[in-house]
Amino acid sequence: MSADLTERRPYHREDLRRELLEAALGYVRDHGHHGLSVRTLAQAVGVSPGAPYHHFKDRRDLLLAIALHGYSELGAAATRASSSRATAKEKLLALCLSFIAFAQANPRLLQLMYESELTSPMADPALLAHQHAGRYALQAQLDAALPSLSEDARTLRLLALWSTVYGFAALRNKHLIDPFEPADSTPDAVARGTMILAVEAAVSLPTT
Repeated sequence: MSADLTERRPYHREDLRRELLEAALGYVRDHGHHGLSVRTLAQAVGVSPGAPYHHFKDRRDLLLAIALHGYSELGAAATRASSSRATAKEKLLALCLSFIAFAQANPRLLQLMYESELTSPMADPALLAHQHAGRYALQAQLDAALPSLSEDARTLRLLALWSTVYGFAALRNKHLIDPFEPADSTPDAVARGTMILAVEAAVSLPTT
């Protein structure tokens, strides 16, 4: 068998892109994205250094594919959270908690999705589409809960709610709020209690 055929065989491995992406996702979840390289990925999967380039043009393209997979998982969780026959307020809470749960389960993946070279100085357009979809999911429930408020007023409430959700997730993942959590509670209870307060504030009607 010629050396050329031997070298090219891994390129034709069935579902190689899926294998590469699964290995990359596993690496990011365990170690973060900073040390991931195309060469590292090739070694992990057991293919030649050039094989991944048939599926990802460079490291950034690989990272983008990983982040998009994360957004797909996050979007699926949001869909499940808002697909019930619950009230708009209940769906808002479910949406917030679904994000918190994803963030806690995937802290390093979340960093890639929101705080990496893919988002600086501007978020990649492919990521923006998913971020906008998440905002629309919250917006739809706020619109349903507060039809009498102006669009500008609802937008401000959306910004406050989203800031609370993302801020809580980021602080929790960095272990910055751990010292302040009630000793007789659990992390899940703290998250739920915080999100209930945030949603209550978002949907409360003005008193004047």
